[in-house]
Amino acid sequence: MSQALPSPVDELHIYRSALIDAQQFVHGFPERTGGVSQGLRRSLNMGVRWGDEPEAVERNRRLVAEHGGFDFDRLVATKHVHGTEVWRVGEPLPEPAEFDGLVSDRPGVTLGAFAADCIPLVFADPVAGVCGAAHAGWRGTRNKVAANVIARMGELGSEPANIRVALGPSIGACCFEVGPEVVEAFRERFADLAGMVVPGPRRDHIDLRVVTRQVVEQAGVLPEHIDDTPPCTKCQPERFFSYRRDGRDAPLTDIKSFIT
Repeated sequence: MSQALPSPVDELHIYRSALIDAQQFVHGFPERTGGVSQGLRRSLNMGVRWGDEPEAVERNRRLVAEHGGFDFDRLVATKHVHGTEVWRVGEPLPEPAEFDGLVSDRPGVTLGAFAADCIPLVFADPVAGVCGAAHAGWRGTRNKVAANVIARMGELGSEPANIRVALGPSIGACCFEVGPEVVEAFRERFADLAGMVVPGPRRDHIDLRVVTRQVVEQAGVLPEHIDDTPPCTKCQPERFFSYRRDGRDAPLTDIKSFIT
């Protein structure tokens, strides 16, 4: 029999973008405090795959729903595979359900995306009433999963010029050191995009936010409709989990964004 879960011992915080109208779209990026998980996953861990108690994970997810203002029972999330496929709510869901992007025009349905240093994104079209969420690691960023979300929102009546895109807390250029093969992969796709490659003390770094802005602008989103200045997850251990910082001591898949 499972032991009773402890009460949260600290305050739950949700990072939000001022770019997205909170009156029309409930959205946010949960930080790491305010939950009931113990030990290495303390405290607001929402990933079930890496050793936490399932009861704690479910309680944490419900706490986020209560704090964030959405219906936990209408939260939709799929397995991410660092790909570019996008699922539209209402379509048949294959097994396994492996999508790195989700879109919806259904009121009350909440889209969730997982991340641990990768970029969690939310998309909102206040004119058409359509929203989206995505997980973008370096592969998904390079392969333009964000553009695929925008295209699928278009199937629901969105115009790119009306879409707002907010990037959630994720690893910044300050900390995203990569090997030469990754630098080459980005240069093959984006050539010499200004600010993409940042010299580091040992090896080059990639600024995934610069690339994301390029991708969504090319897809038709207006520059002023992009919020691409979130905090760096690796730099702020008191606020965020980070795989780059903590390795397997950190949740590798943690709900990092929601929108409804």
